[in-house]
Amino acid sequence: ANLHGVQFRILKRGIEMLEIGGRIVYSTCSLNPVEDEAVIARMLLEAEGCVELVEIADTLPGLGHTKGLTTWVTSDKKGNIYKSWDEVPEEAKTLVRPHMFPPPPGDNTDKLNLHKCIRILPHQQNTGGFFVALLEKKAQCPWEKQVKKFGNKTNGTEANSTSNEATANGGAANGGKEGTPEGSEEPPKKKPKVPKFFGFREDPYIYLQKDDVIGPELEAYYGLKLSIDLFLTRCKDESKKNNLYFTTEAVKDIVENNKERVKIINTGVKAFTKCEHKGSECDYRIAQEGVLMLLNHISKRKLYPSKSDMETMLLNSDFDTPPEINLMTEEFKKQLDETSTGSVALIFKDKDQFGCDLSVEIVGWKGKSSVRAYVPKNERVH
Repeated sequence: ANLHGVQFRILKRGIEMLEIGGRIVYSTCSLNPVEDEAVIARMLLEAEGCVELVEIADTLPGLGHTKGLTTWVTSDKKGNIYKSWDEVPEEAKTLVRPHMFPPPPGDNTDKLNLHKCIRILPHQQNTGGFFVALLEKKAQCPWEKQVKKFGNKTNGTEANSTSNEATANGGAANGGKEGTPEGSEEPPKKKPKVPKFFGFREDPYIYLQKDDVIGPELEAYYGLKLSIDLFLTRCKDESKKNNLYFTTEAVKDIVENNKERVKIINTGVKAFTKCEHKGSECDYRIAQEGVLMLLNHISKRKLYPSKSDMETMLLNSDFDTPPEINLMTEEFKKQLDETSTGSVALIFKDKDQFGCDLSVEIVGWKGKSSVRAYVPKNERVH
């Protein structure tokens, strides 16, 4: 609930910085309406028509989503559910506030058009959950008008007072110059101090060239079908390619054409990471973060263990000593025998209790006589 106020102030400040006709995207990775629709509704009500929601669903063809909510409930830290502000007890009113509830039905709230927001649910295209709303500034907001009006009134009063005083003194206050009232000219503005660097200096994004020697190596070892020039590395020393990140052609164009104008904090999916020489013919192993993306683009080093094989690897009590290959099923041992030492993708397929397809993809390492699943020890029990 505390995030509601923080996010509202961030959005409000962003709208204040917009020119009339400008647009701002408000997006969160939360599906809590208190952080989403409640923030938008509060902003629209306080803006009194100066800010409006813009329909964006039609501009995102193919993106699975649902419309924004118009009704919802709110809860406190103890999990108590409240449908309206009147139900909130006194002891909870410091955290649960009136603007966290949906606005009451009526002409004003119907015009908010909260349905123009979109909610992207995880199951709709196998992503995280997101809330997105596009707002357009139609005019100066009420609180901006008040500040401007107050400022003009004050300046005008001071100017008139100074002008009368200067006229009465015959311009003496200005060194005898008549017609130039004292104080009518603004003092020279100080030049703002520009810091040498703005925050942390990010490592550069360097895309591999089409003729990079890593390309044929990955193609031969993994059967990689992606163009090597869509992979980037992040290091000032171009010879040290410790991690390879994959991006689409469109993202590459954005990164390459905005190097001097946009500070990019993060981009790309980590696909490969450099590994120590452990008898492998390739210097790179598959990164767990990118295994789902890579599976559709590699034709080699994909293994299919059975349920018992997965249990043997994941329930191994000695994390430092991976299970021996001879403990696996005959079918899986045959796959391992045909695979050289190095990184592999372990793919387990089955049916869940409802009869739906179940697929688990993890990164592993096939050694000379053992096989390891790269899953953190604290996550294996799941």
